[in-house]
Amino acid sequence: MTRRKRILLTGFGPFPGVEENATSKLVPEIAERAQRLIRDVDFAFEVLPVSWRDGPGKARRLIEQFNPAVVLHFGVSEAASGFVIETRAATACRTAADAVGELPPPDFLGGHGEAGKASTIPYTAVVSRLRSCGLPAELSDDAGGYLCNAVLFDTLSRAQPGLRAGFIHVPTTLTSKSQPMTMADAVRGGLEIIRACVEDDLDSDNAQRANSSTRAKPPEGRS
Repeated sequence: MTRRKRILLTGFGPFPGVEENATSKLVPEIAERAQRLIRDVDFAFEVLPVSWRDGPGKARRLIEQFNPAVVLHFGVSEAASGFVIETRAATACRTAADAVGELPPPDFLGGHGEAGKASTIPYTAVVSRLRSCGLPAELSDDAGGYLCNAVLFDTLSRAQPGLRAGFIHVPTTLTSKSQPMTMADAVRGGLEIIRACVEDDLDSDNAQRANSSTRAKPPEGRS
């Protein structure tokens, strides 16, 4: 029997300048709706602490325990006016205090000896899908130097082959009714992002099975 697909969603708690993080409400809502609508996939969610010490580590433990096929991290950005789909995570960290006032340790991400890691979700397809639904969406190659970037980099650095992992920024003021993108829009878009990733994962599985079948087929004229 084929194991059911699993998808992990994460958001963040508050941090300096953001007393109420919209993703702490967004992610549970997306997970609940997705579980009802996409019944052949199991969903889990967690709100991560905005902590240099504990944030990436907690995400890592969740991935090890849940063993998902897809990991979608969500965070907020003051610069975002819609969905911002991050295409890479860098090794750079800003010298900025986390929610408990701590700064990142020296060379926190730079010890890996590389410039960065590329997201493994189908980000171009995600943006196209969101726009086709009338939702604002764009690609970004700069996830920032804060915990958003650190969590994504750690996830990508330690990911098992085949894991699709990405980061999505939404507006910081998502909970405000005066903003062009509402919480309802964000939930609707989150579901579309999940569907795009599930379809991409299914296409990959089908391609692998086709390749396996082709390799196993004996040459013509032989049995």
